[in-house]
Amino acid sequence: MSAGDEGLIGALARASVEAAKLVRRSAEEAASELSGALGADQLKIPAGLLGRGPIIPGPYKQPGQGIAWQDGYMASCVLSVARAMHQHDLQPITSLAVGAQALLHARPEGYRLLEVGMNAHRVLDRREWRRLVTAPLLHADLPHLASNCTGLVLEGLPLERRLGSVQFTALLASCAAVSQGLYLLSARLARDWLPRSSLADQYFRSYTVGFSAIALALKVIAGYMREADLAAARVAPSEEFVLAAGRLAAWPSLLLAHYLLPAASLPSHLCGIATGMLHVYGGRALAWVLAGRRRGGAGGGRRCLQGGRLLPAGRGRGGLGAFDHPGLGWLDIGSHVLLGAGTLLLTAVSARQAGGSGRRA
Repeated sequence: MSAGDEGLIGALARASVEAAKLVRRSAEEAASELSGALGADQLKIPAGLLGRGPIIPGPYKQPGQGIAWQDGYMASCVLSVARAMHQHDLQPITSLAVGAQALLHARPEGYRLLEVGMNAHRVLDRREWRRLVTAPLLHADLPHLASNCTGLVLEGLPLERRLGSVQFTALLASCAAVSQGLYLLSARLARDWLPRSSLADQYFRSYTVGFSAIALALKVIAGYMREADLAAARVAPSEEFVLAAGRLAAWPSLLLAHYLLPAASLPSHLCGIATGMLHVYGGRALAWVLAGRRRGGAGGGRRCLQGGRLLPAGRGRGGLGAFDHPGLGWLDIGSHVLLGAGTLLLTAVSARQAGGSGRRA
C-alpha cells in the first residue's frame, strides 16, 4: 500500500470519528431537550417523538416521603369543598365538570404530556386542535387536580345556581375559549415581537395542562358579582373582603399557587384573570348597547322588586349582576394592571433565586 493510500485511509478514519462524535453530541442534546419536558424552537418535535415525553399525572409524593405540604393542602381543599356544599346545593354542570376531570385523571396508564398539553406551536402551526379540549381537562398530579376542582366548586356552585345550568354552561365554554385564545395570541405575539425573550421560547417549549385559567376567570367574575350585590344593598365591602372574595381575590390565589409551585404556567394564569375581566367589562359594554336600544321605549329604566329591595332592571335571580358593579372604570383596570406587574416581578425574582429549575405544567 502506497504512502498516499495510507494517508487517504487515515484521513477517512479521522473524518469518520469526527462525524460519529458530532452525531453523538447532537443526539445527546436532543435527548436532553426531550427529557426536560418539552422541545425547543430549534427542535420542533416530530409527531413520532411526541410519545416519548413525560407521563401525567405524576406521583402524589416521592417514594418514602413523609408528611409534606401536599397533605395539608389536600386537607384544606376537602374542607373548602365541604363548606361550599353545605352552603350551596349541588348543581349538575359543576358536578359533571368536576366528575369528568376526576375520571380522566384516574386513567391507569396516564397520558403523554407532549401529546395532550397546550402548546402554541402544535396548535397554531400544526393545527392540533384536540389540545384545546385535552389540555384544560387533564392535570399534572393530584394536588393540581384538587386545587382546580376546589376553585370550580367554590365559584361554580353559586354562579350556576344564580345563572341556571344552560347559561352557566355557556359561561364555562366562553371562559375556556377566550382564555385559550388569549394564551395562543400572547404566545404568537411574543414569538414575533420578542424573539429573544423567555416568552417567545415558550411558544415551542411550554406544554401546559389544567383547568386553572378557567377557574381564575370564574373567580374574577364571581368576585365582581358579590361586590355588586353588596353595593345594591348599600354595604361597602371591606379591603379584606375585596382580596378574599371580591374582585381582586384571584391575585392572592395566583401568588399562593406560584409560591407552592414556582414552575406553574404564569402566562396561562394571567390569561385566565384577563378572561374574567373581559367578561365583566364586555358584559357592561353589551348592557350599555342594549340599554341604548331600549331607551325611549316603555319601561326602559324600570326596576324590579326582589327580596324586599329594588334592583336595577336586568339584575335578578337569573342575572349575573357583575356588570352592575359601581366601581368599573379605569381605576379598577389600573389596579389589576399593577397587581399583574407586581406578580410578574415577584415570580421573576423567585425564578432567578431558584436557579432556573425546569418548568412544570
